[in-house]
Amino acid sequence: MQFSFKRKNPRLYLSYSLAFFGLASLIYGLYLITGHQLVWYIDAANQHLPILESYRQTLLDFIHHPSAGFPTWSPKMGLGADTFSVYSYYVIGDIFDYLTLLVPASKVVLAYQVLIILRMYCAGLAFCFFASHFNFRNSTIVAGAAVYLFNAFLLYANVAHPFFIIPFIIFPLVIWALERVLMQKSAWPLLLSFTWMLANNFYFAFMLGIGAIIYLLLRLAFTYKNKLNYLKTFGKLAWASLISLLLAAALLLPEFFAVTSSTRAGSAFANGLKVYPLYYYLTLPGQLINGANRDFYFWSALGFASISFYALVYVFSYRKKYPVLTASFSLGFVMFLIPAVGALFNGGMSPSNRWSLMLCLPMALAVCFLLEALPKLDYRLLKRFVWATLIYSIYLGGYYFFDSDKRIFFPLLFLYASLGVISWFYFKPARFSQQLLSGLILLNVLVNALYFEAPYAGNYSNELLPKNAYQKVQANSYFGLDQDLKDPLTYRVSTISNNYFFGSNFDLYNALNGRLALLNSYYSLQNNYLGNFMNDLQNTQYEATRPIGQVADRTVLNNFFGVRYLFSQINQPNANKLPAGYQLDKLTPKVTDPNHNSKNDTQARRYVTNNNFPLVYWQDQAFSLKQYRQFSPSQKERALASGVVVANSQLAGLKSASTKQLSSQVLEVPYQLISSRGNLVSSQDLLKQDANESYQLVLNIQSADKQVQKKLDQLYANSELHLEITDISYQPFSLKEQVKLEQRNNNNDLTRGIIGTNSALTKYKYFRYHILKGSPDESFALNVTSNLGTEKISQPTQAATSFYKVVKNGTVNVGYFTKLPTSLTLTPSKLGHYHFKLKVVALPLQGQYLKEVSRIQKHGLQNLTFTTTGFKGQITTKQIGILTSSIPYSRGWSAKVDGHKAKVIRTNTAFLGLKLPKGHHQITFTYQIPGLALGKKLSLIGLILLGLSLAISLIKWRIRHN
Repeated sequence: MQFSFKRKNPRLYLSYSLAFFGLASLIYGLYLITGHQLVWYIDAANQHLPILESYRQTLLDFIHHPSAGFPTWSPKMGLGADTFSVYSYYVIGDIFDYLTLLVPASKVVLAYQVLIILRMYCAGLAFCFFASHFNFRNSTIVAGAAVYLFNAFLLYANVAHPFFIIPFIIFPLVIWALERVLMQKSAWPLLLSFTWMLANNFYFAFMLGIGAIIYLLLRLAFTYKNKLNYLKTFGKLAWASLISLLLAAALLLPEFFAVTSSTRAGSAFANGLKVYPLYYYLTLPGQLINGANRDFYFWSALGFASISFYALVYVFSYRKKYPVLTASFSLGFVMFLIPAVGALFNGGMSPSNRWSLMLCLPMALAVCFLLEALPKLDYRLLKRFVWATLIYSIYLGGYYFFDSDKRIFFPLLFLYASLGVISWFYFKPARFSQQLLSGLILLNVLVNALYFEAPYAGNYSNELLPKNAYQKVQANSYFGLDQDLKDPLTYRVSTISNNYFFGSNFDLYNALNGRLALLNSYYSLQNNYLGNFMNDLQNTQYEATRPIGQVADRTVLNNFFGVRYLFSQINQPNANKLPAGYQLDKLTPKVTDPNHNSKNDTQARRYVTNNNFPLVYWQDQAFSLKQYRQFSPSQKERALASGVVVANSQLAGLKSASTKQLSSQVLEVPYQLISSRGNLVSSQDLLKQDANESYQLVLNIQSADKQVQKKLDQLYANSELHLEITDISYQPFSLKEQVKLEQRNNNNDLTRGIIGTNSALTKYKYFRYHILKGSPDESFALNVTSNLGTEKISQPTQAATSFYKVVKNGTVNVGYFTKLPTSLTLTPSKLGHYHFKLKVVALPLQGQYLKEVSRIQKHGLQNLTFTTTGFKGQITTKQIGILTSSIPYSRGWSAKVDGHKAKVIRTNTAFLGLKLPKGHHQITFTYQIPGLALGKKLSLIGLILLGLSLAISLIKWRIRHN
C-alpha cells in the first residue's frame, strides 16, 4: 500500500461527479416520489433542523447588531440552557451550515435538505482525493467512492444525523496528511486537518483522533519501522497536534466543560455489558453486505456493496502485501465483538459502534485494490472466492430460515453476480471487464439504497416526515391555541404525557423555535444538576437527553416549573389525566368522524391554571440538605411549595420549614396486592409465570362504618395518587425456563381448542423469539392502570445505547382524583422474579397547598426581563430570605444585587438562587460560558504560534529557493 503524491488526472472528479449525481438523483428522488422530505422524524425534526434555524437567526442578529453581543443563554431552550452547549454539538463546527446564511428564512428547510446531498458529495470527493494518491484508474476510484458513501451507516445517518457525514470528509484528509508527515513532507496539511477535526465536533474529534493514532501505529509497525527519522517525524506530529489543539481550544474547552457537567457524565460503562447478546453475533456476518438493513444493532452498521466480501478475501489472501489493511480489518473484527470497545470510542458511555464509520475508508480502498488486481487474478484466488462464497452462503441461508430477513436476498444476488463477473474476467479476459464490475458495484449500491428506503421494503422513507410536514408542525405546534397568549417568557407550557399526536410517529420534544417556552426539551447535552434533581424526585420519564418530559403530569412539579398552560388532544392516551388546578380554557373546533364514531373525533384543548409558580421568586422558609435527603420522592416534590432547600452554610437567619407539616401533606394509603388468580401476594417476592397474570392493587380506604368512611373520604379528597416504587430488582428466567413456561401457558390456553396446540412448534416459536430479542435480559416494565390511563416504570434494554439507564426506583403518578379509586391494576411486562418496595401515597392539593402557592406568587421577581446573557428584575422583601427559581444552576452564572457582586447559590439542589437581605433590590443574573475565556486565550496563543511557524516556514522556503 504505497502512497504517491504525483498529480492525477482531473477527469477523475468529473467522472465521480457524474456518477454521484446520477445515483443521488435516483436515491434521493425516491424520497421525493414517495412524498417525503429529508427530515428524520426524531433527531432531525427535533434537534438538527430547529437548532440550525435558531443558530442561523442568532448569527444574523449578531451580524446586524454586534454591539448586543452573542447570546450565551436562552430561556426558550428547555428550562433555560447554555446556547453554546446546544449549538456546539450540532452546528457551530459544521462549515456547511453557514451556507444557510445565504438563503432567506423561508428556504432554510430546503437548504437543510440540499446540504445533506452536498455533504455526501464532498465526502465522496474526499475519498476520490485520498484514493487518487494510489495507482488506481478513474473507474476504480469512482466504484470505491460508491462503496465509501452508500453503505448502511450513511444511508441511515445522512438523513437522520446529517453532521455525521462530516467525519467521512475529514478522516481521509487526516490519514492523507499523516502519510505526508511519515513520508517526510510538510506537516501543514496535518495541522489544518487536525484543526478542522477538533473544531468540527468534540465527539467525532475524540473518535477520529483514536482512529488516527491506530493508523499511525499500524504504519509504523508494518511500513516505516526501520525507515523513519523518528525525532523529526514526531516533532512534526507534536507541532501539528499542539497548534491545532490550541487553535480549537475556544471551542474544545467549553465543550469539555459542557460534557463533564451534563447528564451524560457518570453513565454506566458499556451499559453494563461484558459481551453482546447472542443475536448480535449471529447477525454480524450478514451485516457486512446487507446494505438494505435498517436494524443494525449497537450501531454495527456495515452494509457495504457485495463486492466488499471478495475484497476482504483478497486482502487476507495477500496479507503480506496489504499488512495495514489486514491488520485494520482484523482489529475491527475483534473490536466489534467487545462492548467495552464501543463504549471507549463513545466516551465511556453506551457500547455504540459508531467508530465503524472509520472502517468505510479501508473497505472502499480494499475494493479498489481488488478491482486493480483483476487482470492478474490467479486460479488459487478464484478458488478461494468460490469456497468463501459457498461457506458464507450456507451460513446466511441457514440463518435466514431462523431470522426470515428477506433483505439479504438482493445482497446475495449481487454477491453471486460479482463472483460471476470475476470468474468471467478470469476465463475470458475482456477489455471492459473492470468497467463492467465497477458498473455492477454502482448498481449494487443503488439497489441497496432503494430497497433501504422504499416503503414496504426497507421502509426507511416512512421514518421521514411527509413533504412540508416540518413546516406544518412548526407553524401549528399548538393548533393555533397559542396565538392569543401574552408575555410568553414569564411562564412555561407543556403537553399531557404520551398524548400529543401529530401523526407520522412525530413527537414534540422541543419547542421548534416557537414563541412559547416548552417544558420538555431534547438535547444531547443536558444540565447534570437538573438530571440529578429529576432522579431525586424519581421522574419516570427521565432520560439523559430528555430529563424532564412532561414530569409524568405531576401537579406540584408542573406548578414549580411555572407551567401555566397545558395542551392536549381528545381520544389520545391520558387525555383526562390532568394535573390538579388546570381548567379548560380554549379549544379548537371538533372534527367529527364521518361514520359518527366519537372515538375517532379530533380536537385540541388548552388548559390553564392560576397555581403556577413565578420562574423566579423569594422564600424565607428553608429545609436543610440533611432533611431533604430523608424525604421520600413525593415529600421532596411537595416540599417545593413549603420551603426552599439550601446548603447548611446558607441557613443562618432563615426560618426552618416545618417537616411535621410536610408529613401531614403526604399521606400513606394502605393497600393489598392481589393476583388475578385470587391469591394475596407481596411486591417484595413477586413471581410471574403466566403472561396473562396481572395484579390488583386494592386500596384499603373503604369502611362499613359511615362516619369512618366520611373521614376517609375527607382525608384523601382532592389528592394526587403516587406509587413510590423503590429497590427494584428483576431476575428473568433462564432461556430454558422461559421457553418451558410459555410452552406450558400456551398448552393451557383454553381458547385454542382441543387441537389448536402444537408443543414442538410452540417451543421453537418462543425459542426463536427470545434469541432474536436477546432474552433473557434485564429490561422490564411495571405498568399501572387506572380509569385515567396507564403509567409505567421502564427498564430499557442494554441495546438501547444512548437511552439506556439503570432503573431501581420510580414514582408513578396515577393521577389527580377528587375521590380516590378503590383499586389499580399492576402489570409486570415480562415473566420473571420481581422484588420491589411499594408505598402508595396521596398528596392533598387544596387548602394548605393553595395557601403556600399564593404566598409564593406574591413574592415573585417583578419586571422579569430576559437578555442575551441572563435576566434581571426587582423585588422587595421584609426579611432575609432566598431568591430561588426553576432556572437550572450552572457554574457559568454570576449575580449582582443593587450593582454589587453577590454569591450565586444552588437552591432545591439544582436551581439558580442567592441569599437576599431585606429591602428593595435590583437583581441581575449574567451567564458566561464556562471555559470560553480560557479557551480564547489558548486560541490566541495558538494563533501567535501559528504566525511564528508560518514566518519560520517562509524564511526556510526563501533560503531553500535562493
